[in-house]
Amino acid sequence: MTNIVVPFDFSNEAEIGIELALQLSKVGDCVLQLVYVQRKQPDFGHLGLLDERRIAERELDAILERIQPRLAPRVRAERVIRQGKVYREIVDQAEMYEDSLIVTSTHGASGFEEIFLGSNTLRMLASTTRPVFTIKHGVVPGDIRTILFPLDTTFESRQKAPYVARLAKDWNAEVRILAVMESANKAVRAKLQSYLAQVESYLDDRKVRHAAQTVQDADLVDLTLEQATRTPNSLIAITTRDKEAPRIFLVGNKPQRLISQSPVPVVAVAPVVEPIRDSFRATGS
Repeated sequence: MTNIVVPFDFSNEAEIGIELALQLSKVGDCVLQLVYVQRKQPDFGHLGLLDERRIAERELDAILERIQPRLAPRVRAERVIRQGKVYREIVDQAEMYEDSLIVTSTHGASGFEEIFLGSNTLRMLASTTRPVFTIKHGVVPGDIRTILFPLDTTFESRQKAPYVARLAKDWNAEVRILAVMESANKAVRAKLQSYLAQVESYLDDRKVRHAAQTVQDADLVDLTLEQATRTPNSLIAITTRDKEAPRIFLVGNKPQRLISQSPVPVVAVAPVVEPIRDSFRATGS
C-alpha cells in the first residue's frame, strides 16, 4: 500500500497538490494523507497552538468530506497534524512508511518564485529518499500517458530508470527518453550513447514501451520543457543529486529549473542502489 503525503497549508495554491494526489491514487491501494504542520509559534497571532490545531482539524475534516466521493475504491484519506519545521515533518511523515511518496504544489503560503524554488520544497527534495511529485499552480493534472526522461552524461541522470519503469507499468504509459549531446567531444558523445542504450535495455527487459530522441547542441532543460508543452498528459522524471554530495549540491540547477518552470507535473527521484545491467548500476558511472 502506498502512502501519499500531501503538505497542506490552506492556501488556494495548495489545493492543486490534492488534485495531483487524487490522480496518482487511482492506480493502486493508497492512503492519502493531508498533512498540516504547526510551527512552534502559531501562524495566527491571536490564536494559541491548541486553538490553531482545532481549526486545522475542522478545516481538514471538511476537505476530506469534500474529496471522499472522488476517491478510488481502494483509497482512503486521512488528516495528519504535526508540529515543527515544515520540510522536516513532511519528510519524517513520508519516511515512516516503506512505500510512500510526497506530492506538493510549488506555490504555497511561503511564496515561490518562477525561477527559484522555495525553501520548503528544496529542502524536502534534498532531505528525502522518497519520490517527490511537484506541480505548479495553474497546471491541471490528468492521467499519465507519457513520461519524459531527460538524459545526459551525469551519472545520476540514469538513476530514475527503476522508478520510471514502475510508473510506466502502473499507468501503461510510454517513456520518452530525451538524450542531449551538449558537447562535441567524442568521448562524451560515446558515453551518452552508452547510457541511452543501457536505459533502453532496462526498459526493454521490463516490457515498458519507450521511444528515444537524440538531439545535438541543445539545452536539456529547454528541450524537456518544450516537449512537455507539446505532450498532453505527460510527466517529467528527474533525479536529485547524490545524497553523499555536499548538501548545497544535492539538488542541481537543472532539476530546479525543470520543477520551477514545468507546464506539467514533475517527479524527482532520489538516487537508488539497484543493479541495472552488467556494469550499469544506478549509483555508478
